[in-house]
Amino acid sequence: MKIKIAIIPSEHIVKAQSLSVKIQEAMEAGKISVVDNTTKILLSLTDPNNSLAVSEENWQQMIKQIRAFNRNFKSDYIIEKSQLEIIISAGLDDRFTNIVTIIKRALKNRCVVLQIPYEEEDEDV
Repeated sequence: MKIKIAIIPSEHIVKAQSLSVKIQEAMEAGKISVVDNTTKILLSLTDPNNSLAVSEENWQQMIKQIRAFNRNFKSDYIIEKSQLEIIISAGLDDRFTNIVTIIKRALKNRCVVLQIPYEEEDEDV
């Protein structure tokens, strides 16, 4: 599994927040097709030039470092300004430079960041 990290431009923030709530509710209700379809819509709101995929393990290691700095940190699907500022303040090591770059761009442009897990598709099929 990978984690997609992508900037959501400011003009799409309200819609993205609504979609993230819809995904969470659909997950809790076990409506996988709704989760999949809503995730595709949410991903379409992101800036493709400011996104990357990281391994779940790498993401978890980063979250662990952030929580060592601030144990109350939450990594919601939509990472808003206050959470982005905590990530920057945590002083992450060089393994996370690519993620920090995305976060700094988001803060500079008053955007938010989407972090959402996805399954890698088999490229041999």
